[in-house]
Amino acid sequence: MELEQALSRHARLRMQQRGIPPQVVESLLQCGRVQHDNHGGRIIFFDRGAWKVACLCGFRALVPAADRYRRTYLVLGGDGMVKTVSHRYRRIRRH
Repeated sequence: MELEQALSRHARLRMQQRGIPPQVVESLLQCGRVQHDNHGGRIIFFDRGAWKVACLCGFRALVPAADRYRRTYLVLGGDGMVKTVSHRYRRIRRH
C-alpha cells in the first residue's frame, strides 16, 4: 500500500501540525519496532536497534536533522491504516 493511501486524515493533519516529514513515517513502517497496544492497534517506534537499521538504510541522508525524529512514533489501526503520528515524551511500556 502506498504511504498516502495508508495515512488517515487525522494522521496527515498531525504530521503537518507536528512537522513530521513523510520520510520519517516511511522509515518507521520499514524499520521500526512494533508493540501491540492491547486495543487492536500497533505502536511503531524507534528503539536503539531500529534506529541503527534506519540509519544504515540511509534515513539520515534523506531527512535533514534526522536526530530530531528519533522519538517519533505512529499508531497503526487493525485495518493497517496509520491512525496518528507523534513524538514520544514517555517510555513505551513493553509486555
